[in-house]
Amino acid sequence: MTAPLNKSPLLVFLLLGSGLFAGQRWLADAGDERRVVTVTDEQVDALRARWDAQWGRAPSDRELQGLLDEAVREEILYREALRLGLDHGDPIVRRRLAEKMTFMLEDNAEVPAPTGREVEEYFSAHAERYREPLRTTFRHVFLSNDQRGDGQRRAAAVLREVRNGEEGSWRGAGDPFRLLREYTDRTGREIAELFGADFATTLGGLAVGGWHGPVGSVHGTHLVRVIGRSRPQPPALDGVRERVARDLLEARRRKQNRYALQALRERYDVRLPVSAPLAERP
Repeated sequence: MTAPLNKSPLLVFLLLGSGLFAGQRWLADAGDERRVVTVTDEQVDALRARWDAQWGRAPSDRELQGLLDEAVREEILYREALRLGLDHGDPIVRRRLAEKMTFMLEDNAEVPAPTGREVEEYFSAHAERYREPLRTTFRHVFLSNDQRGDGQRRAAAVLREVRNGEEGSWRGAGDPFRLLREYTDRTGREIAELFGADFATTLGGLAVGGWHGPVGSVHGTHLVRVIGRSRPQPPALDGVRERVARDLLEARRRKQNRYALQALRERYDVRLPVSAPLAERP
């Protein structure tokens, strides 16, 4: 189990190491206005505009709150980095300093290596993470959405054709397709990357054998036949033990880092404008 925050080597570093890094400055600026983080309406508008420029739409309240949290996090880490003198001799500012402060937090977060029993417990709690994914083998006939006429009627006609045709006749049906017409042992993620998430989801619900459709994808419309699915076997710990140990160690490190950042944030009075969603207001 992760050490309580009041016993963390990092917290000891933050509380006692100030004499080494900042001397009396730590106490002198306790009431200083620099300890107040104020986010203005103009800054919130800038975050919205940046999001809109990147994604072509306004951010949701949840997304905007995430942007605000990240901006406040960066400001706090930036100020802490300046307080510790990490800017000396470094021509890159703000973001680089925030990164340095993050690295310092991580370097001072001592996380003990997990024991064999802890690895086993973590594996039992997260066994699905280590299970080999379901793999699907399927064929498809492509129907371009650029073709004129009634797309649904055409799809129904081609579907009857491939259902009633001879084995292999499906290869000549439909329209030319720039990728493959048959895929073997592909995971859901691989299928989604090729055809889109909606296609992968629909494919996962189709029965094995027989032709189905129409099924939409990022390319157009498809008639699909699922040939088979390989059901993954439960993983054995011995085959993934090193990976589980690394994952457990990384999970502990992330948790410790969250505690450390929260300890820093609690030293600041963060003031957001009334227009900000879920804002901390004075």
